[in-house]
Amino acid sequence: MSIPNLDPDLLRAFVVVAERLSFTRAAEQLNRTQAAVSLQVKRLEERIETILFRRSTARVELTAAGEGFLIDARRILALNEQAIARVSGQQVGGQVRIGVMEDYGTKI
Repeated sequence: MSIPNLDPDLLRAFVVVAERLSFTRAAEQLNRTQAAVSLQVKRLEERIETILFRRSTARVELTAAGEGFLIDARRILALNEQAIARVSGQQVGGQVRIGVMEDYGTKI
């Protein structure tokens, strides 16, 4: 038995659908058609031989396997970004904002 290769594009499509709980909204975010995103998720499910979503005309929800796989998919994508940034000399950057209730954020 060979271990399947996990294509980052398929993982990204899966993560966005899981976060949006909608193939249509995921397609908008990924600048793809809904059919293309649906096909990517189907290819991923076939590759790992696991159903990741329960689909109906009204809803999309993660299966138990999908919930667990989401954690790993996010981690794989983050490591992929870090590796590319490291070899290309780019630093991961940005702003971090912290929300604090006023009771904790004032001086006495």
